[in-house]
Amino acid sequence: MPIEHGRRLAALLPQGRFVEIADSYTLIPEDQPAKLAKHMRELLAL
Repeated sequence: MPIEHGRRLAALLPQGRFVEIADSYTLIPEDQPAKLAKHMRELLAL
């Protein structure tokens, strides 16, 4: 998905936010699992 689509989608969601995880590609859970988990914990804590 193009980065701009992610930003647009985040803007449409009430608590949406766009987070770009550097050095990750299609499979973020495999490329950067710790960073993804950190951001997911922050989201779920809201």
